[in-house]
Amino acid sequence: MAFVAAVPLLVTGVFFLPRETRLALALLYTEPSILTSYASHFVHLDLPHLLANLLVYTLVVPFSLVVSVKSGRRRRFYIVAITVLLAFPFVLSGLNLLFPRPRIGFGLSGINMAFVGYLPHVLASHLESERLDTDTLGETVLQLGFFLGTTVIALRVALSLQPGLSAGSEWLLAAGVGSALASILFARPIVASLRAHPHSVEEFAPPTVLFGGALFVLLVLIGFPQVSVTDGSVVNVFLHLLGYSLGYLTPYVTFRVLGVDIKALRRYR
Repeated sequence: MAFVAAVPLLVTGVFFLPRETRLALALLYTEPSILTSYASHFVHLDLPHLLANLLVYTLVVPFSLVVSVKSGRRRRFYIVAITVLLAFPFVLSGLNLLFPRPRIGFGLSGINMAFVGYLPHVLASHLESERLDTDTLGETVLQLGFFLGTTVIALRVALSLQPGLSAGSEWLLAAGVGSALASILFARPIVASLRAHPHSVEEFAPPTVLFGGALFVLLVLIGFPQVSVTDGSVVNVFLHLLGYSLGYLTPYVTFRVLGVDIKALRRYR
């Protein structure tokens, strides 16, 4: 847990640096540097922003660690967490620079959303560890989680856009509808299984999975608030979406598609 606590301590410590120092560590999109590409993700300029990010981190990361330990996936969690904390800041900043504009970027939100994107993996692994059969329910739940989250994100952002920020809302609505249809597709075998075995609800969805699913939806809603301009600043929805997508896709490709076995790698060191 000391590893988990290190990030809140770091961002809190950075917050107490002089404002001029924090501004110097923020990512200026028109003049980026290696230092600001990384450090900006741990910078906050006001207390509400800091507290909101600390809340999301505190909700998702300790829960993911505890469930991963219970599921026998502790080593996998730490590998993902180290990747998110060490590599993702550079990736997120680099992708943000594809759209240069006269603004600065800062905050833990992108990293937080990467952990939120990884949460369906945690829940699927826990579900697989709790079941004795070898069906593909965990895989189905994993994919359902991603598309359900994407549906919430796309529709919430598209419907909250103000007139001055409405460019591309049609594409967001289309993405939301497409993700909703995919969610229905992946939900069908789950519903069919529950209809065939109505007394197996607890086996299908242990309390941990039910709580984790509700937490996942809540964190997606928190991570993608109503898009608006306040005091010249705007929520970087693109960064949040990048974090969420990379947090889901990177472990999916690594462990589900490529089949990387952490225990096997450890044996051959």
